[in-house]
Amino acid sequence: MIYLDNAATSFPKPFSVRKAAREIVEIPLGNPGRSGHALSLKSADIVFEAREAIARLVGSRRPENVVLTSGATAALNIAILGTVAALRKRIPRPLVVTSVFEHNSVLRPLYFLENAGLCALKILSPDRSGSFPLRELLSPPPDLFVLTCRSNLTGRTFPLKELSHMVKRYGATVISDAAQGLGDGDFTFSSTGADMLCGAGHKGLFGLMGAGFLAVSEHSAVLPEAIFSGGSGADSFHSFMPEILPERLEAGTLPVPAIAAMAKGAEFVFKEGKEIHRIKKQNKKRLTEGILSLKNYIVYEPEFDSGPLLINHRTLSPEEIAKRLSQNDVYVRQGFHCAPLAHRFLGTENQGAVRLSPGPFNTVREMDQVVGLLADI
Repeated sequence: MIYLDNAATSFPKPFSVRKAAREIVEIPLGNPGRSGHALSLKSADIVFEAREAIARLVGSRRPENVVLTSGATAALNIAILGTVAALRKRIPRPLVVTSVFEHNSVLRPLYFLENAGLCALKILSPDRSGSFPLRELLSPPPDLFVLTCRSNLTGRTFPLKELSHMVKRYGATVISDAAQGLGDGDFTFSSTGADMLCGAGHKGLFGLMGAGFLAVSEHSAVLPEAIFSGGSGADSFHSFMPEILPERLEAGTLPVPAIAAMAKGAEFVFKEGKEIHRIKKQNKKRLTEGILSLKNYIVYEPEFDSGPLLINHRTLSPEEIAKRLSQNDVYVRQGFHCAPLAHRFLGTENQGAVRLSPGPFNTVREMDQVVGLLADI
């Protein structure tokens, strides 16, 4: 089997993640923060260790500012909806600027807010330099800027730190979707300039599906309003969610098994991140060069050397390509990838495309095998 669908969920998992996942379901655990007995305290320790691991990975000194969620989608909804709600206390209709390369986890919450009259929305396309025309970005300047760390289609990256500093001069808050970046390069508060980073446990952090996070920088001028309400394990007689993080944005029972796995994955990435990045770049480079040599294939934005690779065949559908690869035990994703505006920008809105996303456990030899199969097709 050659697994090339790591942008959807990573496989295989490091030993430490598999070990944590096995052990966590075999030991008795209580609900973290809901009781004072030993089993509840054990769960609370696991949860806090996860906050520490994520904080270390994103360059934060405040583990309490790591809000644990069910995944990147929940984290982005909390960040976007909550931040707009906070901004509306002083700006009736804040301007939100984002890009055509965003995932639906960003676009749909923003469309909802715009449709409800709660914000104004501007969606930018990158220019030839890969950035955005300054006039479009800053006329007028945004109140909230939402930008992905890396495209989930082509691996396109933006000069996020430069753009963040630019809009922050005008008082903007910056949220970044780091689901495709974390675990494959340097994506911290310092390197991105973001006020909030949202991530998934099961992608580049090698964890299980069911956990993610929203990390809030200690320098963020805006704290999102709570959009979920419920039990927080503290201040039960108060009518509203607690004022402090992380309880302010966490309602209900946390997915402790998935959180434990995510913590081990984050530790693995923190230790091995440079080597992970090197291998993934090497694999993508080999794959890109091989497919570019085949006359019947189109490679979209091959200049980006990290993240997934997006291709199409000139006559066969993405579904047919994926089917033939699957028949040879090569697993990729075909069709549309929850980024409709990016597909439109790339000209693939009618047929979709095939996405190949190598991981650090793939080899150059496997990349050559895949190119050989595509040549046969």
